[in-house]
Amino acid sequence: MNHLVILPCHSVWLGGDSKGQSRDEWILAPFQIEGNDHLCFIEHITASIELLQRDPGALLVISGGQTKTETPLTESESYATLAQNLFDGSDSSVFSRVVTEKYARDSMENVIFSICRFYEEYHKYPEKVTVVGFEFKRNRFVNHHFAALLWPLEHVEYVGNCPDPREYNDEERAAYFDDLDACEYKFAVQCFAKDWFGATGSLLKKKETRNPHGQRHTYSASNARLGAFFRAVDEQGANEEIQESLQGVWN
Repeated sequence: MNHLVILPCHSVWLGGDSKGQSRDEWILAPFQIEGNDHLCFIEHITASIELLQRDPGALLVISGGQTKTETPLTESESYATLAQNLFDGSDSSVFSRVVTEKYARDSMENVIFSICRFYEEYHKYPEKVTVVGFEFKRNRFVNHHFAALLWPLEHVEYVGNCPDPREYNDEERAAYFDDLDACEYKFAVQCFAKDWFGATGSLLKKKETRNPHGQRHTYSASNARLGAFFRAVDEQGANEEIQESLQGVWN
């Protein structure tokens, strides 16, 4: 096993007969309703399982914590249940290579915590990583998160799709995607460019609001080589100080 597939979650599926096709089965923010994001989530799940079907050396980590006040159900558990529904009757050996990651609160944690879950399963780090998510987040994941983690970018692939505000005319769609790109830059890329690991300021506050049930990850114990890294993040160290703690970790 050498290939980590990361599926970052964006919501919680509450269950239902439509298998995620109905908005009412999801806990969605207004901007997610606007772009029919729940349909993208289904595509993310489908693409991730299909990657496993093509590569017997791949492990899928579905990553997302208890981010909703409405339910203690983790995003990742809900996605995993939906995946089982969508692929009912498929080869069970595929789902033996699907695990959940139940603590991530933002995209950086999606990456580092998923790497930790791979290590928990196989006591080594992957040689290749594929992220399945929104296309407009490609830059954030690849050029900020993986780069900050000193991960070799030539071993990272990104599979992306786009929201579909299908009720809009051409002009409205253009305005929607312009606004989407602007928000991604303002509230994510620009913030991570200053605070690589989300250790302080607005990124830390955002993570705190996404942890209404007070969960705490356990990866410091299961990934001893990353202990210094997690301590540096918790202590709100400087970017370079946190990154220095990663020197030689992946070797």
